[in-house]
Amino acid sequence: MRNDGDEPEGAGKPVATGKFGRAFQIGKLASRVTGSTLVGALKRPFGGNKDEHSAATAAVIRNAGEIARVMGQMKGAAMKIGQILGTDPDFLSSEFSQHLSLLHRNAPPMDFATVKAQVESALGRPLEEAFASFEERPVGSASIGQVHRATLRDGRVAAVKVQYPGIVDSLESDLSLLGNVLQVARVFVSKERLREFLGEVRTAMLEEADYTLEARNLMRFRRILANERDLRLPEPYFELTATSVLTMEFVSGEKLDDALAAIEDPAERNRLVARFVETFVRMFHERHVLHCDPHPGNFLLDPEGRIVLLDFGCVRDFKPETGDEVLRLLAAFWRDDIDSQMACYRRMGFGTPDGTLPPPELVRDYHRLILEPILEYGEFDFGAWQVHQRIRRFLREHMDMVKLVPPAELLLYLRVLAGLKGLLTRMSARIDLRTLAEAQCVRRGVMP
Repeated sequence: MRNDGDEPEGAGKPVATGKFGRAFQIGKLASRVTGSTLVGALKRPFGGNKDEHSAATAAVIRNAGEIARVMGQMKGAAMKIGQILGTDPDFLSSEFSQHLSLLHRNAPPMDFATVKAQVESALGRPLEEAFASFEERPVGSASIGQVHRATLRDGRVAAVKVQYPGIVDSLESDLSLLGNVLQVARVFVSKERLREFLGEVRTAMLEEADYTLEARNLMRFRRILANERDLRLPEPYFELTATSVLTMEFVSGEKLDDALAAIEDPAERNRLVARFVETFVRMFHERHVLHCDPHPGNFLLDPEGRIVLLDFGCVRDFKPETGDEVLRLLAAFWRDDIDSQMACYRRMGFGTPDGTLPPPELVRDYHRLILEPILEYGEFDFGAWQVHQRIRRFLREHMDMVKLVPPAELLLYLRVLAGLKGLLTRMSARIDLRTLAEAQCVRRGVMP
């Protein structure tokens, strides 16, 4: 599926599949997470003297590396949680999220004996009969599977994604244990947000574990984006695809964030970033469907300068009116019409079960904080936008904000926004997001 020179190291290890073995590993993870230095660092991002802050930061870095290693070895829910947390720096301190972000690049692979057994069981034939050649060393490792380069009998070069054994069987117990670990560590703003997050992970992983569904999603998006000449999606090969094995066209390229960092011309770099963001904007607001896993490993830049979209295991459909309501919220924000903004939230179903929302003036202040990139016209420098500490401070000081509970249908949309924000920050992108957003409002008839 990709050939970016960023292969995981080592020959691979067996993946723990038994509940006892996985519970033992999560127990080791808990001992790291709940260590006094890590808990202190996550709970006290502000205050203290300089020496105390430096010591806490060093402790976070030491523990984060070990936590990332354990999550990577476990695969499944543990690794998926680590990847999501590493994508969104608003959940964790920047030092901690940087270590977890490595799970997108260098996740430890499973051993080839397990790979071979998985492929042969899924396809119902020996590996040598299904493929003319099959490279033992994976070209990429992810949360529930890893990708190998292979050659089909007709000579086509393919990427074969092979699922780790026992991922679905261990999901419920893993999420329960990991939820306890994260609650003790107080990584999240609230218990409600933690429940939503774990529910989101559960739903996403159940869908991602069905590779036949991903193949169908891939074909669907190939049709949806067929006229987008600067985008590319691999073709799935259904004859060699099953629930736990997905075979598709091998697409060469470099990870998008690495490729952008290597472009010397700032204008060209920012053009590509803007095109990337626009792709997601138009997916949601015009096609009403969304690729819901925007972490760095899922996007490449091919040798022809096209953006390659990968991994369609998690896809969501939305009602057209939902996307339009989001645009109305933005238009009201630009007018500083807080009453209309609150009305948008009510129509979308935000709030506590009894319909309570935070005070309007508090929401206005929150919007000015989180929507700063679209407040003014002109290029906004995401690389200089260090907002996550300000957000965490604001939410701690204004507990009424926990009442801004999103409806279930928008949880993954909000996760995509957080993932895109993380990518733009790491890319040090400079784009005119206000103009892009206004153009979408005009296309949908929300603004004249």
